[in-house]
Amino acid sequence: MKRIFLILAASAFLFASCNTNPPGVSKAFSKYSHENGVTSITVPGWLISIAGKIGDLNKTELELLQSIDKVKVLAIENDELNARINLHDEFHSQINRNNDYQELLTVRDDGENVTIFGKMDEEVITEMVILVGGDENVMVYLKGEIKPELLNNKIDLSDPDKFLSLNF
Repeated sequence: MKRIFLILAASAFLFASCNTNPPGVSKAFSKYSHENGVTSITVPGWLISIAGKIGDLNKTELELLQSIDKVKVLAIENDELNARINLHDEFHSQINRNNDYQELLTVRDDGENVTIFGKMDEEVITEMVILVGGDENVMVYLKGEIKPELLNNKIDLSDPDKFLSLNF
């Protein structure tokens, strides 16, 4: 009987600790993912791996794709809802409440706010949150073991019409 109780207690603890999304990310998805005009996508690592195998990718692109274990996207496409909310203002402080995440990039321009948060573990980025608020509201959460040098050659900040132009 004690053994069963210990197994149940350990299982409950394990399942409770499995939700590794930052609090702001979990709250944003819970609050907005079921609204009309909101696109919510979760892509597990096994599906990303399959996409890497069937896609026509070079070595660096394939390595970058294989380093991602999970992607979650929340995009507000309803104009009325977009006018009422600002994901950046609402969730910025919650994502970095415990200072687990570093601000890797912050852009504030004409009512648009974009912040990229990263959680580092030794020499890899284990989690990233891209938070956009203003006229457009988007949140992207990435989990994996992403080497920063894989991103160095793929990001182009010189295109004024795009926030991040990925050169793939």
